[in-house]
Amino acid sequence: KQADESIFKIEPKPDFSFTPVKGSFNKALCSICGEYVFERYVRTKDGMPVCIPCSGYEQ
Repeated sequence: KQADESIFKIEPKPDFSFTPVKGSFNKALCSICGEYVFERYVRTKDGMPVCIPCSGYEQ
């Protein structure tokens, strides 16, 4: 078995800035039911992220 140091090269991380593209699949956790929700569908209730059913929104 080889040591990790002989297989991998460890270097400092370069400066990197990531900007998510529009329509990406970012998600948030509903603070009431615990399900993940795509950010575009997250609602805020009492300052916390919630899914639409937990927000009480009626269609």
